[in-house]
Amino acid sequence: MARQVLSLATLKEFDYGKAEVTFQRELEKVVRDCLDRPAVGSAREVRLVALIKPLILQEGDVVDAEVSWRIASKTPAYETPGRPVAVTKKGQLFFNDLAPDNPRQSTLDELG
Repeated sequence: MARQVLSLATLKEFDYGKAEVTFQRELEKVVRDCLDRPAVGSAREVRLVALIKPLILQEGDVVDAEVSWRIASKTPAYETPGRPVAVTKKGQLFFNDLAPDNPRQSTLDELG
């Protein structure tokens, strides 16, 4: 293809479409996260950043530029529900897997 003006419309043809494919992949990842965790109401984000670096002659004139793309997505962090733990003066945390709601609860298996 002949020379083209670089724009969002021509992004799929720039550098064999690498940036456009990567953007689509990140967009799909964010949509999958929405489907997997619909109860998490926080917004998901996909960013496409153009990095344009001037190429200059020794005299300081810009002759061309180098373009690269930074594509990234952000989803809310995964967070499990909180569970109570016992705290010691030594800075240790204890939990009771047989009584998850009360780490200090004695259980029958401790009697034997």
